[in-house]
Amino acid sequence: PVGGGARTTERVQAVLVIDPGVDVDAIVRQANAQLQDHQRVRAAAVWQGELPRTDGTRKLKRRELKAWLAGQAPATQATSAGGGMSAVLQRFAPGRAITPSTTIEELGLSSLERVELMLAIEETFDVTVDETRFAAATTVADLDALTRGPDATAPAALQSAELFESPSWNRSGLARAARRLSLPTWILPPTRAFMRIDVRGLENLRTLQGPVIFAANHQSHLDTPAILRALPPRWRYRVAPAMLKEFFTAHFHPDQFDLRRRLTSSFSYYLASLFFTAFPLPQREAGARHALRYIGEIVESGYSVLIFPEGKRTDAGEIIEFQPGVGMIASRLSVPVVPVRLEGFERILHRSWKWPSRGVGRVTFGARMSFSGNNYASIAREIEQAVREL
Repeated sequence: PVGGGARTTERVQAVLVIDPGVDVDAIVRQANAQLQDHQRVRAAAVWQGELPRTDGTRKLKRRELKAWLAGQAPATQATSAGGGMSAVLQRFAPGRAITPSTTIEELGLSSLERVELMLAIEETFDVTVDETRFAAATTVADLDALTRGPDATAPAALQSAELFESPSWNRSGLARAARRLSLPTWILPPTRAFMRIDVRGLENLRTLQGPVIFAANHQSHLDTPAILRALPPRWRYRVAPAMLKEFFTAHFHPDQFDLRRRLTSSFSYYLASLFFTAFPLPQREAGARHALRYIGEIVESGYSVLIFPEGKRTDAGEIIEFQPGVGMIASRLSVPVVPVRLEGFERILHRSWKWPSRGVGRVTFGARMSFSGNNYASIAREIEQAVREL
């Protein structure tokens, strides 16, 4: 794979050497079925002859391939799919053969790219796209139906999708009072028995006015309590942590689970929402723009947001790639970002453990950062680098 494409962010593009008659799209579909969102092939081009390699080590000359791709016409031309819809989709999957029956899954778009696609459709066709119907769209023809207005006939699947709930009750006066009473008395104090915290960088918060986005690396289930303990009181009670929506699948999709799993998941979800002001953030496509809008509501109500852009806890305290969603949130909502570095918490409660052990963790707050533009991956990399340097 070679990063390339006409857009400002890099995408995975495959350069293929194939036998005559081989279906390029079939190869890409088969590969994408085994890859994660950020790994999926967005475009493919066919190279004639042997790929360029160095003389000694026989390594691929990636720069030469990338330069060739930059000036290469699409390997396969898109066919008409709902007027200008194919042109819109070509921006996200250049060089792919697109027909009305092409599925969204075949295009290999990440969750963030699906949100960007929805916004692009709105701008191109001057329509407001219903996110519920967009989340349920499975083919290019379904997307085309979204541009024909609310009276258009849409597939049955588009009528049945439901977006997940976004709690607002946990910002009510009663919920705030419960949190103000509970956090300093019986929720955070017990963590002192096994977790001592070395807090650094508080000077970066003294003159800072909220709300902000706290963007932290992710090591343990103790990360959120540790950050709340480290924050001064004026910040602590006005922070809303994002929690992985898929962690509460049994709550959001109860028909797929038994009663015990449903009750356990719902109980955990409501406790987290009440006592931590936590809210669900999907890692996959459905509801991503809905979540973005909800984060905007949180910020407008005066709450800062705590996000773990890696999307998962790491094994040995290492920092892995920050997902571009944090860049999109920071840029589109024009909210300052405060990078947060966590160290040592995987040695207190590793993700494979059920019980914590005694230890010392460090929480370091960095200086605020501000972003604009739509190069979300680049913004995420800047935030990641800032966290690494703390």
